[in-house]
Amino acid sequence: MLSFRQYLEEKLIMYNQGKRYGQIVFLAGGAGSGKGFAIDNFMEGEKFKVRDVDEWKRAFMTLADTRKIYPEIQKLSLKNPKDVYKLHMFVKKKGIKDKTLDLLLRDANTRHLPNIMFDITMKDASDIGDVIPRLVEAGYDSKNIHLTWVLTNYAVAIINNRNRTRVVPEDIMLLSHEGAATNMYNVVKGKLPRGLNGGVRVILNNRVNTIAWADPDTKKPMKTSQGNIIVKDFTYLTFKKEGKSMGPESDVLRQLLGWIAENVPKTRLTKDMLGTTDPDIMDNMYPKKT
Repeated sequence: MLSFRQYLEEKLIMYNQGKRYGQIVFLAGGAGSGKGFAIDNFMEGEKFKVRDVDEWKRAFMTLADTRKIYPEIQKLSLKNPKDVYKLHMFVKKKGIKDKTLDLLLRDANTRHLPNIMFDITMKDASDIGDVIPRLVEAGYDSKNIHLTWVLTNYAVAIINNRNRTRVVPEDIMLLSHEGAATNMYNVVKGKLPRGLNGGVRVILNNRVNTIAWADPDTKKPMKTSQGNIIVKDFTYLTFKKEGKSMGPESDVLRQLLGWIAENVPKTRLTKDMLGTTDPDIMDNMYPKKT
């Protein structure tokens, strides 16, 4: 039997042993959860094309202000939550998600399918469900389609959001964390998105769980030229191995459920996630095999 320590891995995440082709990662997490930091510090982000709709939002704003087109989004401020919502709706109406996927797959061939990382909130199950059929049709193997949840304490995410250049309205912020938690909780209970048979991981992205390299002289955290800490260690759980069935050991499940209970927003929709470390509830999630 594998112990909890064998599931709790504190090292760089390498999808399918670091393959440069054919890997899909859905990176889920509510607004302000630090997915960009996770990509830069916890995984081999340089091996992936990242589909981040926020980049397209910034591009449209630049076009609107410099070329004087799209008057409805000219002179918006990303520090103004109402402007952020207006920009979100503009991009949604443009169908940017579908168009960006078309661009990523345009030159794909079955021998060298590009590694793609989808930066999503997963507040809607369709964030994944609508995309996977197109990926499978393009030639991606379901065992190479992975899901990683960047789980951050909701109170911390609120502070992160307020300090970002793009401030998400707090009602939208709550919906993103509530939705991500609800959909990931369904995954924890064994309801994998159809066509996803890769690894399922959860990163606990709170500051206390991220350890920086210390300068041997000053003992202070070492930083990059951009001012970011250089990460030595971080905490995450591998909840499902690539190509394997769901059904982790009870201590792994208990640890993950504890993380969820401690970090997701406490709302009517998330109340069922609290207290789920009870052994009887856990047995109902994954009945013991006879």
